[in-house]
Amino acid sequence: MHLLQYYIEAFVPSVQVAPIATSFYTSLYMPWSFQIEGMLDAILAISSAQLARRSQDAERAKHLRAVSSRHERKCYQFIKERLNPSGGLPEDTYQVTAVILILVGLEALNGVKTTRWISQLKSVQRILSALTPEQSIMDCVEVDSLHRHFTYHFASASLMARVSNAGKACSAEQGLIPISAALMPGTIDPLMGISYQLCDLISRIQYVTSSSPAFPLATEASFNVIEKGIQNWAYDNPFALGVDTPIALDLIALAEAYRLAALIQLYRTSPSHSANIAGCASRAMEFIARIPPGSAAESSLLYPIFLAGAELDDEAAIEKCFQRLEDIQNRNRYENVECVQKVLKEVWRPKLEGGQRRDWEEVVREWNWSFTLG
Repeated sequence: MHLLQYYIEAFVPSVQVAPIATSFYTSLYMPWSFQIEGMLDAILAISSAQLARRSQDAERAKHLRAVSSRHERKCYQFIKERLNPSGGLPEDTYQVTAVILILVGLEALNGVKTTRWISQLKSVQRILSALTPEQSIMDCVEVDSLHRHFTYHFASASLMARVSNAGKACSAEQGLIPISAALMPGTIDPLMGISYQLCDLISRIQYVTSSSPAFPLATEASFNVIEKGIQNWAYDNPFALGVDTPIALDLIALAEAYRLAALIQLYRTSPSHSANIAGCASRAMEFIARIPPGSAAESSLLYPIFLAGAELDDEAAIEKCFQRLEDIQNRNRYENVECVQKVLKEVWRPKLEGGQRRDWEEVVREWNWSFTLG
């Protein structure tokens, strides 16, 4: 029971962008863990993995890592036993989906640099796309929660799509997941805050990047639709959603940082828009600076701080970005933060030596890395 208590009291608050009473981590995943053993294993795996990184005792940390690995193996066995041989939906569909999504989070926590997490997300994408309209209506809370959890991680997958073979999307996958934010309006998401619809737009950028010489106008049209969507996106007013003023201001700053990072990601696909990137990066860093160190919103800062940080040329701005990442890593102990630090250090290294900074995609390809920013 100690690890379950840790999950509720420490793990969940550490990953949520605001204190949310109705978070799917507690209101949905916890009750499922008392009904389905695989859900319990997933929660124990990620809780023990995080606790291991926060333990000052080397022996205890080693023990907790072994506990995490044991429960992780049981999760994969749970999924395997529920797969449908004929290719239909797995048994315990919602719980299998949740377990896979928690395993993606575990990959982030462990700093895994393979593309397994992208394959896991594609499995979730197929499951969610196969749900019937009736299921989405009857089980709206469950389906909406799983859509949200998926969308948060799928935005990271869209960023890595250009540098990862596993991330390359085929045309059949485009549009598998429609925007489902309309199901639960006026909600602060535990991972995305007020940026759910924006993250859905981010996840679609990967389909614009695979420009087809045969259809240049179609590619341009897709680019324009997503650009306008990002620029015109209006988030729910967090002041009307029952949170305190400091939390609301942090969520707005996080949303605007995400908007600018999304534009950076999009503009990197188009040489004719590259001149806009530097301005977006500096403005994104301004919004990031508005979020105080230690704020709950900091838990989802990795996407904007990575994309904006990789475009910085000013040494003072680079130093500030480096220090902020160092502070985040010291607090949350996620190893994917360390991945970001290492990539950005290599991006900035030649610049700080008097040359030109490197492109982060070139570095990630060279190192053959793939990591989630979730």
